[in-house]
Amino acid sequence: MLWGYDGWFWASVVLGALSCVICLVQAARGLAPDDFSQGSVLILEAFLLVYAVGSVFLPVLGPDPSGSLLEYWGYLLTALLIPAGTFVWSLVERSRWSTLILAAAGPVVAVMVYRMNFIYYYQ
Repeated sequence: MLWGYDGWFWASVVLGALSCVICLVQAARGLAPDDFSQGSVLILEAFLLVYAVGSVFLPVLGPDPSGSLLEYWGYLLTALLIPAGTFVWSLVERSRWSTLILAAAGPVVAVMVYRMNFIYYYQ
């Protein structure tokens, strides 16, 4: 762990920041959601699915959680819904404003993974 955060957290920060920057640049250019902006959010969702699979095995292979597993899984399921919801939004409303909504998914997922990290290791 680097500065008290595991690799999953740092991966979410990098992927979330890249997704946010890609979507903000596309929105600043006035573009509707395209393969770049939607693809970056889909990569973020794929990361969260891998994170969820890892979370199934974490109590068995890693340390015991110090916080509530129910709260942890609630955050994880909510985090899984955010990129999926913004992706569906971008399919329904094809404007540059939905590209801005896609940009919000990255930072929100990073904050959610930060909170899950805190619940599991430090609460």
